[in-house]
Amino acid sequence: MRLSARLTLAMTVLVAFTVAAIGLLAYYNIGRAVVPSGLTRLAYQAKARLGAYESALRVFRSEMLSARLLPAHSGVVRASRNGGVDPEFGLTEAQWLQHLATVYAGNMQFKPGILGYRLATVADGGRSLIEVDRNGPGGAIRVVPAAELSRQGDDETFRRASEQTGDSVYFSPLRIAADGESGTPLPRIMLAAPIRDPAGAVFAVLEIELDLRPVYQRIRDVLDNDTSVYFVAADGGYLMNYLGGRIVPAEPMRRWQDDFPELAASLADKPGTATVFRGPDGTRIAGALVVGTLTNGERTGVIETEPLERMMAPATALQTPGLIVGLAALLGAVLLSALLSRSLAKPIVQLTHAVTAFSRSGRLVMPVGLQGESRILADAFDQTVAKIDAANAALRSKTELLDKTIASMADAVAVLDAAGKRVFANPTCLALFGPAEDIGSERWRNKYRRFLADGVTPMPDHESPAARARRGESFDNIELGIRHGDGPVVQLAASARRIENSDGSFGGAVVVYRNLTAFKESERQLRQAQKMQAIGQLTGGVAHDLNNILTVITGGIEILADGVSDRPDLKDVAAMVDQAVTRASDLTHGLLSFSRKQPLQPRSIDVNALMLDTVKLLRPTLGSGIEIEVEPSPDLCPALADPSQLGSALINLAINARDAMNGSGKLLLETGNVDLDQAYAEQHDEVSAGRYVMLVVSDNGCGIPASIRDRVFEPFFTTKAVGEGTGLGLSMVYGFIKQSGGHIELYSEEGHGTTIRLYLPCATISDTENDTAAPPLAQGGRESVLVVEDDALVRSYVMTHLKALGYTAHSACSAAEAMSMVYDGVEFDLLFTDVMLSGGMDGPQLADELRKYTPDLKVLFTSGYTETAMLRQGRIGPDMQLLPKPYRRADLARMLRRVLDDADPAPAK
Repeated sequence: MRLSARLTLAMTVLVAFTVAAIGLLAYYNIGRAVVPSGLTRLAYQAKARLGAYESALRVFRSEMLSARLLPAHSGVVRASRNGGVDPEFGLTEAQWLQHLATVYAGNMQFKPGILGYRLATVADGGRSLIEVDRNGPGGAIRVVPAAELSRQGDDETFRRASEQTGDSVYFSPLRIAADGESGTPLPRIMLAAPIRDPAGAVFAVLEIELDLRPVYQRIRDVLDNDTSVYFVAADGGYLMNYLGGRIVPAEPMRRWQDDFPELAASLADKPGTATVFRGPDGTRIAGALVVGTLTNGERTGVIETEPLERMMAPATALQTPGLIVGLAALLGAVLLSALLSRSLAKPIVQLTHAVTAFSRSGRLVMPVGLQGESRILADAFDQTVAKIDAANAALRSKTELLDKTIASMADAVAVLDAAGKRVFANPTCLALFGPAEDIGSERWRNKYRRFLADGVTPMPDHESPAARARRGESFDNIELGIRHGDGPVVQLAASARRIENSDGSFGGAVVVYRNLTAFKESERQLRQAQKMQAIGQLTGGVAHDLNNILTVITGGIEILADGVSDRPDLKDVAAMVDQAVTRASDLTHGLLSFSRKQPLQPRSIDVNALMLDTVKLLRPTLGSGIEIEVEPSPDLCPALADPSQLGSALINLAINARDAMNGSGKLLLETGNVDLDQAYAEQHDEVSAGRYVMLVVSDNGCGIPASIRDRVFEPFFTTKAVGEGTGLGLSMVYGFIKQSGGHIELYSEEGHGTTIRLYLPCATISDTENDTAAPPLAQGGRESVLVVEDDALVRSYVMTHLKALGYTAHSACSAAEAMSMVYDGVEFDLLFTDVMLSGGMDGPQLADELRKYTPDLKVLFTSGYTETAMLRQGRIGPDMQLLPKPYRRADLARMLRRVLDDADPAPAK
């Protein structure tokens, strides 16, 4: 039978007995029925009040343990243990403390029961690091100024808290003070726990002061307010009195045993039950005492009293009971109590014990054997507790994960409330913009300046990302720059999203700042490399065409010089023209040097020896005002480079350094072995990771202004006056180093000097010096040569020289014409063709096509570009012979004989 049915049956029987005995029951019989139930009610209410107080203490303990786990506490400890700076996030101890103040204030804003936080270090006499309370104007939350911070070394709470171990929390005795504004009693309690460093030592003590008025308000709202309640210490002394529905200040020096001696004597051995006794004024009082050891470790009791006269009020109304009816009612009450005690009292008592044990230990163990509504109630309570525990665990896990995720983000994250105040910022945001309370202030504006995306134009305040976010705007990747003091401009991209309240109104915004400084620098380097590449292609093309022209002029001058050898005046003119052509050829070599297309003769060289030999030439060249200091590396690896080009580059750099020092200063030349890793190679164009030989040229001259540092390697760029230089010096050094497979870096500070580092690849064992034997004398021949050249002047020049050398020459202006001549049966011993031909087929393709008909065809290529450039472009193979333009008759004759006399012709590609 269900509990509701049993109760209905019992109440029906009780009402029947009551109606039958209404005129017969006596006053005393009804009194005996009323008093026990009233005493039982008092006992249950006292237990419930003590249980509610215990539940509040457990919540307070959980609040303290959660607050102790704030990531910012660990940040303060790391910063303090590492000289004031957190090595993990780069924040100072002061910045972490300011962040803690914001977190404390935020918690107090949403939890009015928290009266204040205090974090005091165990060092320096318990000096307070930070305090937050509600003593601001009008009870507002405030951060206590540094001048008002106290020392807690002699405070009992501080001392006891620093002695706690594990997850222990110290609870201070209950204190009741008058509210500062209303003067009403304010019950308070202080919780304290140690903050430990990674080694387990106590670093500081965290204290939280809590207002107990909400706890007692809930007790008053739920339970009967017509009784008097005293919260007492088990061994004596009042903690708090609750009289007439309001809190009354207790008198801790008085002992409750002295005020209620009969209660102490009758219930000392069996707390948790109720009795009737005489009060201090002699009136009879019904009272109950409940004692228990609470979460704070103190044995605390609750005394609940009620005048017996009030409890007996129902019996007073019935003063005419009869003895017989009383006896029958008594017998019925006994029988009914016996039945109900078995069916109702036992499961209720079991549930009460289970709930009491849960309030003490936090573990819920429901009794077995329950039935009906008792079983349903137990299952429902069990499920509710399980859901609450699971929800709390999930919430803690998600909160910790979210805090760690945001704290570890490389992007700066800031959360603004509806008023535009920053309520949250991750460590990256604090490091970028400083403390939250300073942002927007005059002091902050003096330290930080905001710019538009160009990094120069100041950003108006109303266009800043924070201002736009406060207006409720959502946007993506708004670029801006920010400068802290005299530091460099940090390029940022800001994105924001508004936060809406449940009713759709504006509740704040989230702003995310991404650092684009490294990306912008990489973009600038890429543009610079592309510009240098474009200039190199332009100069290479100009030099190629100029070489064609110089080839004709060079050959013509040789012929004219031979023709006027008997006329001195014209012979001198021819010599002058030949010198001019030579200078023009040097100019094209300079252009090809920058475009990395000049012919090189790399070999294994000792850079130390080359540097020392060059210094001997530099000392008289630079003048006595330049002090030259040399620091060669003793274990320098041999480098793979053209020694003459490297010497010219070194002289060029030294002369530029002399000009920068105005003829007076110090020039430092040094060498060394350097390993450039993959990370460095990824940041610099055309650099391969590996070991390099480094040659450094440093001066203490005027330095290079930042505005032109990116242009110093451009051809024809110079800061010298007109007529004092062509501007090809540094560009030739740049091209030589790049063509040699090396790297060049320039470091300069205006007013302090310049350093240029040359990185050359190390030579391997298989690298040998170039053959320096003198070339054989130019000879002619009787073979037949097919000349394919699309430039008419060059073609005419070649035909003239070939005939002068005794060869039979055939000419074609394109690959198609040459193929036509072959089809017509023109026979020849050698194909002499330009690599670059117009008409859709170049020289190597023509050679491949002709080898289909003449497999052993001998081929000599010519081009305004060099062999190195042709190889890199894939125009020719490594075994093919190339005659660079411009060339003289002797060069042409020597190369023709080399190819014609070679027994093994170059293989087809």
